[in-house]
Amino acid sequence: MICLIQPPLVQINTPYPAPYYLKTFLENRGFQTPVWDHSIALFERIFCRAGLERIFARVTALKNTNTAIHVSLNNPPAARPAPHIASLIDQFLSEEPRWLSCIDRLTNFLRGSDREFGHLLALANGVLPGGPRFDACLDSLDGNPPPDAAPLLASKLLSDLADFITVTLDLSFSLIRYVPSLAAGAGFRDFSAVAQGLDGYILREFYRPLLEEQWDSLDRLLAESKDPFGSPGAEGVNAQGPLVIGVTIPFPGCLAGALACASSAKAHYGDRVTTICGGGYVNTELRFMEEPAFFDYFDYLSFDRGYGSLSAILEHIAQGNGAKDTPLYKTKHRHSGHVITGPGITPAPFPLQPPTEESHTFRLTGPPGNDIEGIAFSVPDYSKVDFSRYLLPVDDLNPMHRLWSDGRWLKVYLAHGCYWHACAFCDVGLDYIRGFEPLEPEALYRHLQDQAEKTGVRGIHLVDEAAPPASLLRLALLNREAEQPGQLKQPLIFWGNIRFEKDFTPDLTAILAAGGLVGVSGGIEVAAEAGFKRIGKGIGLRDVINACAAFKEAGILTHAYLIYGYWDQDDQEIIDSAEILRQLFAAGLLDSAFWHKFVLTRHSRIYAEWKRGGHPELMVRGDENECGAFALNDLSFEGEEQFDRFTEPLDLLLASWMANNTALPVERAFPFMVPKPGVPADLIPGLLDAYARNRDRERAETPAADQAGRVYFLGSKPVIQQRGRGTNLFWRWRLEDRRLRLTPETPAAVQALLEEAARGDGLPAADFYRELAQILGDETAKKAWKVLREGGLAMLTKKASGS
Repeated sequence: MICLIQPPLVQINTPYPAPYYLKTFLENRGFQTPVWDHSIALFERIFCRAGLERIFARVTALKNTNTAIHVSLNNPPAARPAPHIASLIDQFLSEEPRWLSCIDRLTNFLRGSDREFGHLLALANGVLPGGPRFDACLDSLDGNPPPDAAPLLASKLLSDLADFITVTLDLSFSLIRYVPSLAAGAGFRDFSAVAQGLDGYILREFYRPLLEEQWDSLDRLLAESKDPFGSPGAEGVNAQGPLVIGVTIPFPGCLAGALACASSAKAHYGDRVTTICGGGYVNTELRFMEEPAFFDYFDYLSFDRGYGSLSAILEHIAQGNGAKDTPLYKTKHRHSGHVITGPGITPAPFPLQPPTEESHTFRLTGPPGNDIEGIAFSVPDYSKVDFSRYLLPVDDLNPMHRLWSDGRWLKVYLAHGCYWHACAFCDVGLDYIRGFEPLEPEALYRHLQDQAEKTGVRGIHLVDEAAPPASLLRLALLNREAEQPGQLKQPLIFWGNIRFEKDFTPDLTAILAAGGLVGVSGGIEVAAEAGFKRIGKGIGLRDVINACAAFKEAGILTHAYLIYGYWDQDDQEIIDSAEILRQLFAAGLLDSAFWHKFVLTRHSRIYAEWKRGGHPELMVRGDENECGAFALNDLSFEGEEQFDRFTEPLDLLLASWMANNTALPVERAFPFMVPKPGVPADLIPGLLDAYARNRDRERAETPAADQAGRVYFLGSKPVIQQRGRGTNLFWRWRLEDRRLRLTPETPAAVQALLEEAARGDGLPAADFYRELAQILGDETAKKAWKVLREGGLAMLTKKASGS
């Protein structure tokens, strides 16, 4: 039996996808593979009446015995200053009965049940407990929140309660991570520090008891198992065959929970259990790890997507572990006190120059039937997940931000890896990013419809590095087909990561919106022309403006990621980037954004170029090899501290812009001297005007007889209207009435033509226009074409990227 576990803590609104991909891969090979989400399970243990009774009792005991209580509070920057810590603790202890009486209703409300509780929340009349975040939110609503603000208020109360636990009992705890500072960072290299941090209050008092109950449940499951590794009919658990526990570690904040899980499993099962870990954190931070003590917890480290590595590990186990010093594909393990590193782990050299549109030829490597087969045929199986356990917190009212947490999304890849794989700052040296493999959209869509029927969840979060436009188009067209008469399936909605590139034209984004796309997030990084070229984005500012404008015109939400603090960046470029971002918000092209401070990593193109003698101005600190270190990805460089002063002003500017306050000059937001923006104040409006002119010109151009491409009619069903002696063809497009004035004998033919163009893959553009001209005549067809193009007739004339 192979048990897959998501350790705490990750998001609480939906399952993390990695275990469910591996579940399909393993079950296709005949293994019994239960999946357990310990992140939501631990949340349920803490945030319930019984859990809070234990927490309040512990804090009260510490206070009564004058035992030291933690004295740091993780308040958000936007919250008003917290009162003295002791007074704050007293406030929570005073309101203990209120917390105990409401906690189950609070969490049920955020799960989507007990909706009546929302009305009590919105009254804000003092019947319920409070806290700094709740109070600050209430103040922002002028003390009189509408009922629709109840989910936001409930989420703030939950965060206040988590802060109380952090302040008083466990500084490592938060709602969605646990002690991430011990797991990553350029200054972190010592595994013993992590091992010493596994005795925190939450792990000790809540997670370890949960694990013991999990193993008791697993014992019962093993006794009934018919797994290939088991021994059907054997008496008792000890008579069973090998047991494998796989743990995914996607983020640094999951490492402590993963180690606690592995140590508990080994304490319970001894040598009989084999423990494996993998995931994003393993792929990036532990690729060069040579710490033997780590293997006291995990027997194997599995890298990249895991399919090839798991195949090698399971074959090794089935053979009785064979020669223990044998290197295994994309796997690390320990033998005789030494770490054995298998093939495929060390990143392969890659070109220093960014790829061109024609050079995206790097494909996945590895034994056939392992990684490649797993990617092609493994899709996540969520059918046994109880989605009612998950909460829908609302961190703020920004509609784009809400997508991340206010929905139970089925998380999937539309393509594995990144089709661009060249940005200088990204970990493009890693196979799971650099190796691009698009999935077959038709098969994926059938699976998603099946999953939606089984789970009741019809929202899809595409977790790609960057979803390929060609695959997005196909997914949208398949989804539109579900809306057609006679179809038994309901359409889905989806959102995810993209690149703001030239392929996202007004016509493509219109099709994507009509096919269910509701939001996109993408990297702008440095919103300045020189910055785009320097980091190898493969796009320019005009491309970003055109893509954002097309998405917003189609009614699709947009989010941008920005980076500041590059090793070669000066103050002027940061200010110019901020000014361009301000103009993007002022023009309504972005709904939200987030600043990240640049981190130099070992797997980035920048570091590869530096290692080969490039970027002589980049001064990397310390020994870049650091043999024997634990987490070894982030690097420090000379001068990086000078950018720390920009963090708070940039965050405050973003908060202001997302609140629609874009009038303040950028340079006035900084408490230190910065240059004025060097870009024109009307840069974005000018580019936006050019976008609109090009869009209108292209819509007016009729297709040539040999025009390549296809047309798709996206409006509502055309209806023939008789108005006196006149005849109209009527439809709706983007919440507006549209009409095409026609002679009495032509509406039915045009109606049939549009209905045909509304189905499936549409019609060839040249054929559509030729038939339109045959029905209406050349001059009338030209006028009708313009009306149709402005009213929902989309035309795609080239093949999209990522196909």
